[in-house]
Amino acid sequence: MIRAVGVAEVLSALPGAVVVLFALLTQLGDFWFTFSACALLYWLGSRTPTLGRGLTRDRAAMLVALLAGAVAIAVSVKAVFALPRPPGAGTATHADLLPVALRGIYESMATGEGYGFPSGHATVAVLVWGGFAWALRVGTRRARTAVAGTVIGLIGLSRLVLGVHYLADVLAGFAIAGGFLWLAVRVLKTPERVFGLAAVVAGLALVTAGLSRDTGAALGLTVAGGVVWALVGDEIPEPTRRGVVFTVLLGVATVGVLLGGTLGLDPTPVVVTLAAGLGTGLLLTLPLAGERLAKKY
Repeated sequence: MIRAVGVAEVLSALPGAVVVLFALLTQLGDFWFTFSACALLYWLGSRTPTLGRGLTRDRAAMLVALLAGAVAIAVSVKAVFALPRPPGAGTATHADLLPVALRGIYESMATGEGYGFPSGHATVAVLVWGGFAWALRVGTRRARTAVAGTVIGLIGLSRLVLGVHYLADVLAGFAIAGGFLWLAVRVLKTPERVFGLAAVVAGLALVTAGLSRDTGAALGLTVAGGVVWALVGDEIPEPTRRGVVFTVLLGVATVGVLLGGTLGLDPTPVVVTLAAGLGTGLLLTLPLAGERLAKKY
């Protein structure tokens, strides 16, 4: 198979402790981490400790749109090519190095399922961490780019160390996401346009693979993001010190309950689509409620 270039054979000789470390590093490109980071940056905006200088609500919303684009790209391209992962991708190696209580968590971190091309983690890494380098104003642009590039490289390498992707999968994720990132920040330039492009990509997945949990989640994220931002984006105020407290508390409570409840109920694809759309809408509009509560109390 042309995707297998022999990298896995070299990396398989790494010590078990190194593999476990890369299972932790790969979380920097996982959806739960990037979603949490993008949501917090959007809710806190210019009030984000250390990182908030120059982070307007519009630029922060672009981060959410880029994440939605990453999800749409990963789901749609995987559905088009339908290429398998490497043999053994569903088995976590070196789990015996960890206490029994932690092995279940490690296995979920160190394994992969579903189609393998392109790497979803590589795609998310470029769009989200590249988006951080673009949106934040801490240090110089060169320094931000260097940090983002290092993290992106480590995430891509982690997918190879864990044996859940071929090198071609990672490189394709980097390339496709890099093109989308350039188009988003250089040509489209607004969150609603980026959400719109992501919705078109998600529609490709729906046409190719039909409605599933993955395609439904991508469609809900992108369509709701575009519609909600187009309707209320201009009304979202810049954060105040008291307002961000209410916004974050509301966000953790509402989005957390929504996501937790949905996943815990073994939902149908239609429910996942609706939940993803509702969650995205809440994420984007919660600053309105948070700032109003701050003025009231």
